[in-house]
Amino acid sequence: MNIKYSFVTLAFVLNAFACNNLHEDSNVNESKTYITNDTVPELRSKVNPEPVAEYIKPLKDTLNHWKFAVTAYETKQRFKYLLRMKYEELDESDTLDIPNFGIQPKVEIHKGKDDYCCIVGFLDKKGEFKEYKQVAIKDNEMKLTTLKRYFVGVYRNVTQ
Repeated sequence: MNIKYSFVTLAFVLNAFACNNLHEDSNVNESKTYITNDTVPELRSKVNPEPVAEYIKPLKDTLNHWKFAVTAYETKQRFKYLLRMKYEELDESDTLDIPNFGIQPKVEIHKGKDDYCCIVGFLDKKGEFKEYKQVAIKDNEMKLTTLKRYFVGVYRNVTQ
């Protein structure tokens, strides 16, 4: 009978030891690194001073030669662009953050539903235009509206 209790005790100790080791291994998996879209450098080595995208519509004003214009410029940060907006004498700017899909970003500006309205966006991995922001003149005021928001997922590396 003593051997029977020794065997049960030994089995219990081995089981507890095995469960403890399993728990320690799960902690190791929690410290794995995460994979992101780091195939394209975050910083540019050279910033293009020319607009990478633009929409220009002259206003019906022959005296002042005013215009409605939206232009996008590169910055040192590859996925941030400077957005310059002009209407009559009003000159404003904003930043445009493009999600990192692991490809070189390409900003485009398309005509909106009216002459003095345009849609600022970018091309995704499939080359499809993704609407992002709208710049429009309404009641003689310039309005910048975010149409959609985009996020990039981060995947966990589970290889050992």
